[in-house]
Amino acid sequence: MTFAVGDTAPDFTVPSTDRDSFNLYTELKNGPVLLNFYVGDFGINCTTYMMKFIESYDKITDFGVKLIPINSDSLDSHKNWKGRIGAPFEYLFDENKTISTKFGAIVGPGHMVSGFTNREFYLIGTDKKIRYVWKADVPKTLPVLDDVVNGIKTGLALKF
Repeated sequence: MTFAVGDTAPDFTVPSTDRDSFNLYTELKNGPVLLNFYVGDFGINCTTYMMKFIESYDKITDFGVKLIPINSDSLDSHKNWKGRIGAPFEYLFDENKTISTKFGAIVGPGHMVSGFTNREFYLIGTDKKIRYVWKADVPKTLPVLDDVVNGIKTGLALKF
């Protein structure tokens, strides 16, 4: 399934690097969430991009948005990578790619990386509505960070 702007995001609960579990709908009571599906920990593209997010983290949090990276790498891998790059945000463990599949964030057949988690962003408002979506054609594609920030700003202003 693929979700679009205006759709209600599905609830889920998964393990987190920073607490026993993360529940989306509970977290949304504290403010909007930007889910960041990505390919893998320690990869060159993912590390380079996460470092850019760390450098620009204030641009996202200034909107009251919490950045939450998620993929199927193990919780230990997430903790090690988070520590190595100094990420100020928690990472979610998507065991068996259950959440990635639910959001349609899996690379389809015909690609060299078919079955991997794709690089995608979903901004989810406190009303549980998806307010911004960015999906890579292939996981190596990286969005311009300023475009993501502008997407957040525009998405938060939408009225449903």
